[in-house]
Amino acid sequence: MLSLAGVAQSEHVASDVVEQFAGQSAAQWITAAMMISALGSLNSSTLSWARLPYAMARDGLFFGFAARIHPTFRTPGRALLFQACLGSLFALSGTYVELFSLVIFAEWIFYGLTVAALFRLRQQEPDLERPYRSWGYPWAPALFLIGALALTVNLWIERPVRSTIGLLLILSGLVFYRRWRKG
Repeated sequence: MLSLAGVAQSEHVASDVVEQFAGQSAAQWITAAMMISALGSLNSSTLSWARLPYAMARDGLFFGFAARIHPTFRTPGRALLFQACLGSLFALSGTYVELFSLVIFAEWIFYGLTVAALFRLRQQEPDLERPYRSWGYPWAPALFLIGALALTVNLWIERPVRSTIGLLLILSGLVFYRRWRKG
């Protein structure tokens, strides 16, 4: 519906496509539906990701204040507050594209490490019962691993400062982990 140049110039591709064949009113409905979907996704992500620092704090591997549950709402309120503060600091540190690049860089490092762990587990525990098997093993996971590596290297080349900041943040977690592990 849109040419390649039209997609490149569009700020709202889905809405512009719908507008082409269904009109402005339908495009506004699509935009509203996408906003509702994004807010719903943000809500579930926020509430579920706050449980990570809560669980880590409960196990003594994170700041102790995050281990408390709100007495009325039964949510990890202090972990949510910590997450909000951290998110605010990130939001103030750069543009959306810079933050997106930092997050994608960090996520794909961990996606790649997860698949690498699959190979390691198969090597260390060849006789372990596996109720679920990786499709196309070893070729599909290897292809994914190559893609993850290519994406992270490309992001590092395209955005070296943000990628380095992301990598340093990840590595700083090891310092904290070691400290809490000893304690």
